[in-house]
Amino acid sequence: MLARRPCRGYTWQVTLKRIGRYEIKGEIGRGISTVYRAFDTGFNREVAVKVLPLELSQNLNFRARFKRELKTIASLEHPAIVPVYDVGEVNGQPFFVMRYMAGGSLATLIEQGRFSLQDTARIIERVALALDHAHKRGIIHRDMKPDNILFDANDNPYISDFGVAKLTESGYSSTQEGRMIGTPGYMSPEQAYNKSVDGRSDIYGLGAIIYQMLSGKKPYHHKTDAPISAVIKHLTEPLPEILRDAPNMPQEVDTIIKTAMAKNKEDRYASAIDLARALNKVAFGEDRILNAPSTILDRPGFMASTRSRLRWLAGGIVILGLIGLFAFRNQLPFLSPASLPTASLTPSYTASASTATASPAPAFTATIEPTVSTPLPTVNPYPGSADLVALVSGNDLYLMNTDGSNLVQVRTDNASKSNLQWITGNRLVYMSRNCAYLMDGNTKQTQPLSCFNAGELLESFHVSPDGKYVAISIQKTLNILPFNIDVLKEVDSRFDLLKMQDNCFYNQYPFREVLWSKDGTHLAARVIDTRLVNSDQIFYLNVDIPNCDTVGPVRLDRIPGGRIEYVGESTKRIGSFDWDGEHLFLLNDFIRNDGFGNLYLYDSNTREATKLNPINGECCYRDARLSPDGKYIFFVYQRFGSNVIELYYVSFSDLQSGQPLTPIELPSGFFATARERPQPALRPAE
Repeated sequence: MLARRPCRGYTWQVTLKRIGRYEIKGEIGRGISTVYRAFDTGFNREVAVKVLPLELSQNLNFRARFKRELKTIASLEHPAIVPVYDVGEVNGQPFFVMRYMAGGSLATLIEQGRFSLQDTARIIERVALALDHAHKRGIIHRDMKPDNILFDANDNPYISDFGVAKLTESGYSSTQEGRMIGTPGYMSPEQAYNKSVDGRSDIYGLGAIIYQMLSGKKPYHHKTDAPISAVIKHLTEPLPEILRDAPNMPQEVDTIIKTAMAKNKEDRYASAIDLARALNKVAFGEDRILNAPSTILDRPGFMASTRSRLRWLAGGIVILGLIGLFAFRNQLPFLSPASLPTASLTPSYTASASTATASPAPAFTATIEPTVSTPLPTVNPYPGSADLVALVSGNDLYLMNTDGSNLVQVRTDNASKSNLQWITGNRLVYMSRNCAYLMDGNTKQTQPLSCFNAGELLESFHVSPDGKYVAISIQKTLNILPFNIDVLKEVDSRFDLLKMQDNCFYNQYPFREVLWSKDGTHLAARVIDTRLVNSDQIFYLNVDIPNCDTVGPVRLDRIPGGRIEYVGESTKRIGSFDWDGEHLFLLNDFIRNDGFGNLYLYDSNTREATKLNPINGECCYRDARLSPDGKYIFFVYQRFGSNVIELYYVSFSDLQSGQPLTPIELPSGFFATARERPQPALRPAE
């Protein structure tokens, strides 16, 4: 039996242990319905389950409207709207299941302190795009407030509770409860007057949210807790003055908020995107939402300097290559226990006023006996055997040389991108909008490979080194099947994958990013299992693809497996990781700005982890990549306390010898926000 207690005329379920296949772990919040944090036993993941009271579910008209409303919410296929995973009914009680937002609400974050103008603009941009998506489909939120902006585990904002106001209006509106539709502190005047509303009512709420993010206070303060007090202020008092509560804000921000919160909706921004564009203009000095052509190639001075550096670099590569020949001998001596003790794997660093310099590690020598009859091998003209880098900035895709020259923008669709990978035939695979895409490196033409339903989260799409197989992680399950472009184009659901005869299906772990070994017989998979270890782990797995029907993946190692003491001990998350396909792993923990943290090197042969932190031993790093030959490292750096993002491509020998580390030269402001995710992919030189 369920324990019950009355609340606002309804009977509430207080003790709920399970609904369907979902194990209830605790209550998240409650309004007309109750939202629970739950565990999905079918897919080994955390979810949020919204359950309606039995009394409401017994109203047939309400049940019909509720189902139609859910279909409307499910139709909002946008990456910044909390997706609905499942809809069901148990013992006559309807419920629906959503993605669990582990990052909490914007309201909670505001309580912890004010947001910077740049971070506010970044969040509002993503929210505005989602709102515009809904408005174009005739759906008005009607309850935009910080509580309804939630964040995932990677701090990406999502809009939640779409359609709640309409749902309330359908059967239990103000005529029955004496309540207005919306939240008084963010309610537009037309909502307060019970007049017709459109998307501009949501824009009003967005303006109030911006005010609160920047100042830490609501735009209209009221001493009493009575909701009517807040409503009256929205109706009668002058437009709010942001400079009163946040005097350091530019004057333009005051104008933006007053326009968004104009008493007459005709005086507000016409769309949420117009509001976000205006805020971005002040925060970043450019219209970041507009898909304007790139001006990077119109910088003759910059391009001339990079071409000059490239010529200089080409002349010096031969010398560096000869030095590297004796320094490496196809391995990393400073990582070898026989050459150097483990305790000295992390070199000490000293700061320089102009450049970041690694202080010398213990020296090693090699005896060279020249032999006339043995010619020197040909030196690869490309550092690290990589000739091109693909990376992301501001949701746009770029290509450049490893020194930053010949920077070209190739995709400008303003959709987030991830999982960049070069595959055979000079082709680039990446993920965007829950789809996998294939770009021709010569023509720059892009075609979709597979697109999945909005309710099925695609987290990894990685092709084996020989191009024969693809590993697809979707809904925390892993599918390995032949890489056949014509077949993959016909796939639009994870159930289509299960129907394929040659599909190897694994669900032993909650799979996320998956990387292949060089020989295609092993995998490195990032997993999150909150039931066991409550932290990110990388599982090193042996997979027997020909016999996958009877032989499951065998875990050979767990990384970091307690060998790394996370600085962010409360999160225990991995910001990013890379693998050389043999025994070396690069990974960083999660400390700040969507995944920057300390950088570590892990050797699966010795099972030893080493903190690298190449720049003066300081934090923070992300998206480190090993070069194709394993002798260079490409990494993204952001000094702790700074929002500037720099890229580096350096050899391990430079890290050991104390050579000055110089960042790759990029146009000023190339990375517009502190939370960019470049996710570089190095193309092997042929």
